[in-house]
Amino acid sequence: MEFVRLRERIDDLSRALLSSATPVFGAVSLPTPNVDAAPELAFIRTASWLYCHYKETGRVGVKFLMDRPAVQSLPEIRSHERLVHALRTWSQHTINPASGNHDRRILKTCSDWFEEVSAVLLPSSNEDWERALHSLLGEACEFVSQLTKQVEQIRADEARSQICQQWEDRISRDWPAHRFHTIVSTVASDMGRNTVDPVALFKRSENEIRKALRITNESDLEFAARQCIERVLLAEISKLLPITGKDIIETLGVEPGKKVGELLQEARKIYEEAQYTRDQLLERLAPLADSTAPSGRPEA
Repeated sequence: MEFVRLRERIDDLSRALLSSATPVFGAVSLPTPNVDAAPELAFIRTASWLYCHYKETGRVGVKFLMDRPAVQSLPEIRSHERLVHALRTWSQHTINPASGNHDRRILKTCSDWFEEVSAVLLPSSNEDWERALHSLLGEACEFVSQLTKQVEQIRADEARSQICQQWEDRISRDWPAHRFHTIVSTVASDMGRNTVDPVALFKRSENEIRKALRITNESDLEFAARQCIERVLLAEISKLLPITGKDIIETLGVEPGKKVGELLQEARKIYEEAQYTRDQLLERLAPLADSTAPSGRPEA
């Protein structure tokens, strides 16, 4: 309840401060966790609930306030935001530390924190989970308190109007996903790529597209978004050949082996020059299928 009170306070302040009356967090659709429930369940739900605040509804306001110089000197505040992200991933997704540094970092972040607050690498008993839940909520309250101080400092700053304008500018560039989906669909159609799934493409490249919109100096944001999406789509098209080694084996009658790889390399060169269809590309490769070298020279 202390976190809810602090959240309402910072939202009221930002609404009063900004001409757009935009809250830092706003409404979170995920129900408020029942902290009196089973401790493990309460902890997992709380981690997800906080993630929704920091990374979803509050992604613009939280990021803007965390970029303030005063917060840059508070490593514990920045580490809490990273911890919530790691806990949400650890509790909601499969973690395979052997697969790469990313999963190892997530596991280490979580286990180091659990050891610090619960004296165990990973909680197992109700007491472990209760200590972890209490610590997480305490850190979350301190996190929002520090962000609230930043809003109050902006209000008292001589450059208040300029700072608020910078904040409003970030808000104006934070489009909902469906707006990007529409542009992706239009770009794909204009490029003759009607089979592209706009939702899936945006999901794969969301960070890149949103970043481009945040940093562009272009006043026409629709134009800037389209430019970035066109780049993303062209890069994806260049990666995906309309044929596979199986097509070369079954359609061109090439035996499995090195020759299939050589023909795929040649297909890549041809495809980068012109976006051929599957049948057109196989037709271009057919004369090369009768020779050992992909250049078309007859076998010695």
